[in-house]
Amino acid sequence: MHDVTAAQQIARQVLVTAQEQGAGRVERISLALGAMTMLDPESLEFWLEQILRGTIAEGAQVRIEVLPLRVRCNACGFEGEAPVPDDPIYHLMPFVPACPECGAQGLEVLGGGECIVESIRVQRAEVGSADG
Repeated sequence: MHDVTAAQQIARQVLVTAQEQGAGRVERISLALGAMTMLDPESLEFWLEQILRGTIAEGAQVRIEVLPLRVRCNACGFEGEAPVPDDPIYHLMPFVPACPECGAQGLEVLGGGECIVESIRVQRAEVGSADG
């Protein structure tokens, strides 16, 4: 259900932003998704399609860029990417990464926990002519 909740929040943000911009239709949604969110890009896209059905964003192309986990080790000073296991168990319990260099647990997360709507592409609503 984690993916459904994230999709609902993304959809809400997209629709509010589109409305604020006077959009008639949302054509594309671009997302940045950190590896530590433990969100499945395919599932997230599926739920977005379901939630956006019947709205101005129905049928919008969804682009998802998965961002790696970036860490800094307080023990050895390593700074860079750390692997995140693709294991469903981490959807139920937290994943605590270890330093890829020394194995220490004291890591500072620099990136990879984001779930960001980077951009949306919209078509402006057409202003209809009033006959009278």
